[in-house]
Amino acid sequence: MMYVITQDPKEKLELVSSVFAQAVTALSFEYDTEIFLMDRAVHAAVKGYVDGLKARSFPPLLELIEMFSDMGGRLYVCSPFAQTFGIQKGSCIPGVVDFVDAGKLVVHAKDSVVFTY
Repeated sequence: MMYVITQDPKEKLELVSSVFAQAVTALSFEYDTEIFLMDRAVHAAVKGYVDGLKARSFPPLLELIEMFSDMGGRLYVCSPFAQTFGIQKGSCIPGVVDFVDAGKLVVHAKDSVVFTY
C-alpha cells in the first residue's frame, strides 16, 4: 500500500490524521505500507511541527506517526519539496526513511495500490 499526502497537517488535520490511521490499519493487516510526503505535507516530517495536533476523531497526529513507524511503515519525504521549504534531514522526526525524488515514487507505485490525498 502506498499513501501520497500533499496537504499541510496544520491546514488539513482530519485528512492527514485519517491517512496515517488508514496506513496503521494496513500495517495491522500485514500489508507492506509506505507514506510519501509531498508538497506542503513535507512539514509533517519536521521535529515539533505536529506536536499538539489532534483531530477530533483520531489519536494525536504524532502518536499516529510513531505507531506507523513502530509497526514497520516507511515514511519518505519528497526531496524537491523539502528543498523548496528549506527542510534538512537533520531536522526530521525519527522514522523518516529517506528524502527521495520522483524516481523512487514511480518505482514503488508500479506494483502498489496507491492512495493520494
